[in-house]
Amino acid sequence: MTILEKYPENIPWDLNNDKGKCRSIQWMLTKADNIYTFTRSRIDDKYVYIQKNDGKRKAFKEYEARFTYQRLFDEGYLLAAVS
Repeated sequence: MTILEKYPENIPWDLNNDKGKCRSIQWMLTKADNIYTFTRSRIDDKYVYIQKNDGKRKAFKEYEARFTYQRLFDEGYLLAAVS
């Protein structure tokens, strides 16, 4: 049996209507010593960069980043900072 996930809504980058400012904002989810940073691509709105701690920043399609953000939030990660 497959479990269907609900499409994540109210992701932080959805809440900012000013597209110019949204491209320079970083959202951080933290839990213990782990920090995930989400940043929208300045070149293409269809991509979001995700970085774990000091690791390499990788580009993901916005759709995938949305589900990743929601899964981390559901696991107990908290939105720590917006810069």
